[in-house]
Amino acid sequence: MRQTYQLEWASKDLGQESRVALGDVNGDDKINIIAGTTAASGQQSNLYVFQYRGETYHQLARASLGNNDTHWIGCHDIDKDGLDEIIVGCTGGIHIYKMRKGQLVRIAESRELKETVVCIALADIDRDGKYEIIAVVKGKPRIFIFRYDGKLNLIKSEIMKHQVYCVAAGDTDGDGYPEVVVKTHGPRGCILYVLSFKDGNRYEKWSSHIPDADKMFLRVGDFDLDGKHEIVLDCTGSKVRVLRHMGSAYNTFWDSPTHSQSVKDVAIYDIDGDGQKELIVVCLSNVYIYSWKAGKVILEWNQTVPNGAFCVIAGELNQKGYGEIVVGTIYGYIYVFEARRDRHHGKLWVGKVQAIIQDTVTIPDGKPDAARGVEAKAKFSIDEVRVIHDKVIVDGEVTAKILYVAALPTQPVHFFEATFPFLEFIHLCGASPGMQALVYFNVEHISVDVVSPRRVKITILFEMLVKLVPFYYDP
Repeated sequence: MRQTYQLEWASKDLGQESRVALGDVNGDDKINIIAGTTAASGQQSNLYVFQYRGETYHQLARASLGNNDTHWIGCHDIDKDGLDEIIVGCTGGIHIYKMRKGQLVRIAESRELKETVVCIALADIDRDGKYEIIAVVKGKPRIFIFRYDGKLNLIKSEIMKHQVYCVAAGDTDGDGYPEVVVKTHGPRGCILYVLSFKDGNRYEKWSSHIPDADKMFLRVGDFDLDGKHEIVLDCTGSKVRVLRHMGSAYNTFWDSPTHSQSVKDVAIYDIDGDGQKELIVVCLSNVYIYSWKAGKVILEWNQTVPNGAFCVIAGELNQKGYGEIVVGTIYGYIYVFEARRDRHHGKLWVGKVQAIIQDTVTIPDGKPDAARGVEAKAKFSIDEVRVIHDKVIVDGEVTAKILYVAALPTQPVHFFEATFPFLEFIHLCGASPGMQALVYFNVEHISVDVVSPRRVKITILFEMLVKLVPFYYDP
């Protein structure tokens, strides 16, 4: 069966459950994509580093994590040397990696903690100039606080009343000290805690029973740029809630509409370069972008992504002054896409999508069996372009000329052609019937793999650029 995945850039299949982070791990002022995977059956987990160069992304490094599945991943310059370290919460505790001479090197691990770490927050919570690493262990009613000083040392652990699911850190009340926000769940549902460790001791600033809060994620970030970080959490009914510090409490600042699927993750970043931060919400097959405008939160647009999305992060990857959205999936692929905005109209008029088309074709009769694939070339033809409300649908065919080495003693090279259909669509807010859509293709990568003597699998990674042309009435 032919598989099609919509995306801006697609990694190769990295394994399972590709969690993603962004950071400058080389010290060259370029942001890298960091990915950690969960081991597929009979395989190992891996850690990857990708960088944008030459109009696409390239793998810079890879390291095996062995049997340590990635449950959380992040980047931060915890030793303040100008290079971001990679912090991995995995099956065997916390592992810290650093890029050295183009290689990923593990520089520390949590020797006092060898259990599965499912969530981590990083902040200088006592303002002593050193970062603390706050970890959540699967199934435990406790948070563990570490400090990196050449090695990873356990400073203390704090017992909570119920099982801890998520932790985050940020200055939520504007006092200059980061708070530690802890999400726990018990028989009555979620209890959210805001804790302070100003002098190294624990102080509970606020706590509240939030019965409809779910267990998926917890984020802290200054969404409205008022100097205080908001608390973002998932709620039942496929909703997102934003809490804001007011007086001595944290009140609901915004409840999202109900999404079509349960919310998996969120990110906060200025995606379109307008100086205001957006809230990016990812569901299993959709990404929604909300912005803060005129004192309220509005939905800017949404984008369909391949099924299986479960984590998201955003940042500037290509040094062009705007942000990209990076989505990790349970199937091992990473997707990168961008939002471009026509400032005059306030709508999206140009969209760029990358897609993988994968098909297994049969070698025609009269051609010899295949020993191995060599290369292929692809040509796109368009049958129909349809512009509907907020979407452009492109229907066409791909003709691939496939070269392979025949399974004969002399190993001659043969070729054949195969044609298969494609159907792609892109969300462009503002698209409406009557507009013309110009479509451009760029083939970025083709692989040819022999799966049997008479069958060859073709994988084509291509970019599709769609530009809307408004309908003008000229009497």
